Amino acid sequence: MVALPPTESLAPRIISDYERALHSDGRRQLGLFALEGFRLLERALATSAPMTHVLISDQAHHDPSSRLQALLQNLQQKNQAILTIPQSTMERLTEGRTLGSILALAKVPTTPDLPQFFSQLSLGPQSKILVLDEMMDPGNVGALLRTSQAMGVSAVFAIGGTDPYHPRAARTSMGSIFRVPILRLPTVDPLLPLFNLNNIFTIGATPEAQTLLPFAKLPNQPLALFVGNEGKGLSSSVRKVINLLVAVPMSNSIDSLSINAATAVILYAMTHPPKPVKS
Repeated sequence: MVALPPTESLAPRIISDYERALHSDGRRQLGLFALEGFRLLERALATSAPMTHVLISDQAHHDPSSRLQALLQNLQQKNQAILTIPQSTMERLTEGRTLGSILALAKVPTTPDLPQFFSQLSLGPQSKILVLDEMMDPGNVGALLRTSQAMGVSAVFAIGGTDPYHPRAARTSMGSIFRVPILRLPTVDPLLPLFNLNNIFTIGATPEAQTLLPFAKLPNQPLALFVGNEGKGLSSSVRKVINLLVAVPMSNSIDSLSINAATAVILYAMTHPPKPVKS
């Protein structure tokens, strides 16, 4: 294992980079995002996600956890650079969370050429795309990444302030951040012509829609679901260009579903339309 003692000159810089990666400006400047805990490190390794540094506590070698030891062995086999930091620093960075005393910095993927990306998607009638329009809560973003993987979504587009690489989004994704293609764009404008070009039918989720999900007539072609900001919903500019707006029917005693629950229901319905009742 390539382990560096905490007194090495490299340690303060890497710790500083990790702390910077906890914030949006730091992630943008460094091109890195922060990983925390056993599961995220395991999933990163399983998908060969590029990591620059791994940080472990100076107490890690005395930790009897077989999971930690297996993870360290896997990192060693991949010649991953590992930095040993004081336990007090680890506790400060993890803020009392018990996901596992191991941290890492991973590279934020670069946004590929969009037409080329679409040409490689191999979209079919059952294909689904999720577009997150200015979603502010990183916990919701991470949960939707996990839902996207579970529902077989081909790609997730994070629009505007939607930040899938926020540390809470990464943690909440439970590793799905490495399993679903994610593209960040400042606006939806570049997407719309490509959706038309690739015959992708667009759906918007909003509780005010006149069409209830069970009665929505969805075409047999690739579908893109737009989900909006938790408080404001879909922006008016997006609503104007959506092919169909749908709402999930609910009890009259409540005014909305959680964003993750509503999205999961709609994604499922997109490829599992209701079957006609036999008379």
